[in-house]
Amino acid sequence: MFATSLRCLRCGRSATLEPSAYLCPHCGAGNGTTDPGILDVQYDYAEAASAFVASLSTGRHDIFRYLSLLPVSQPGDVLPAGGTPLVAAPRLADRLGLRALYLKDETRNPTRCLKDRATAIAVTIARASGYHDLYCASAGNAAISLAGFCAHQGLTCHAFVPRIASVTRLDWLRRYGARIHVSQGNYDQAFRESEEAGALEGWYSRNCAFNPYLVEGKKTVAFEIAEQLDWQVPDLVVAPVGDGCTLGATGKGFRELRTIGQTEHLPRLIGVQAEAIQPVVRRYQGRTPLETEEETLAASIAVQRPRNYLRLRAELRASHGTMLAVPDSELLEAQSLLSQESGIIPELTSAATLAGLLRLSTEQDLSGQSAVLIITGGRLDSNV
Repeated sequence: MFATSLRCLRCGRSATLEPSAYLCPHCGAGNGTTDPGILDVQYDYAEAASAFVASLSTGRHDIFRYLSLLPVSQPGDVLPAGGTPLVAAPRLADRLGLRALYLKDETRNPTRCLKDRATAIAVTIARASGYHDLYCASAGNAAISLAGFCAHQGLTCHAFVPRIASVTRLDWLRRYGARIHVSQGNYDQAFRESEEAGALEGWYSRNCAFNPYLVEGKKTVAFEIAEQLDWQVPDLVVAPVGDGCTLGATGKGFRELRTIGQTEHLPRLIGVQAEAIQPVVRRYQGRTPLETEEETLAASIAVQRPRNYLRLRAELRASHGTMLAVPDSELLEAQSLLSQESGIIPELTSAATLAGLLRLSTEQDLSGQSAVLIITGGRLDSNV
């Protein structure tokens, strides 16, 4: 294993690389005015580089294809996350004036979402450490992912969901046999309740915003995009943003590829939030985030207090990226366009990628550029 240590993204202190590591012991979980002390896995990139290239010939097609840049010593015996297709969308590319547009179709994962990449790491570490109970807070997809992987392994999943969790997603959780805790509040309250229960009961956390190892699974989406494009990095990579873990992890993945000499450039990262709840957009633009009673149909990104902001901010700055907010009406229009002009039906949160790119195209000339939209999930709730 080429992982060497952990570094706090808030204070810069180092921490020991051990399975029980969680938040920085000096910075903790933060509060309403300070960011949590998120730990970031550090690697010996000089040593990992040749091992990374060698791993490409192993014949694996899941996330463990990239074992040298993961925080585990061997592949986990878990559901096969990763290895999803990169689908060309020429009709949408023409509409936007792009040279090429691709959809990274994460709906092909075992539980139909990108979250499976993080869950594969969580379950691998939890099993190796002797845990039988795992927990997470989720508007649906992360909890469903954990429930599916736990069902496969005979482990217990504790899913903490907000009051507005959809009937469809609750049904998925019940089918997998999860123990469901429905909060009386929003996602942020469900998150707090999950952390309190997890600490009290001694369960293993699948809360990607706090567990430092899980974004390492998510970053493999960047490895796959680059490999599928023959190591030619696209100009733009677009993803929806809630807590900031997915796009932050994607940025880290592309930076690591450049560090080990596998690619030469970084794509520009574009993060998209719903207009009703846009704390990352406001903060990245230097405005004060506002707690709001408004709601969005894109439940998976309805996060009032994003916990991975420091990670995402660093990756946005490194890539000269930006954040955009779009109304639900544009999300619905983009969902329809994706279905009718690419053949992929995304959930509304994933449609934020196209909505954001359409908005960007009205502000900047995208002619001749290439872009990848990360379609994080395809689970539809009633009409959205």
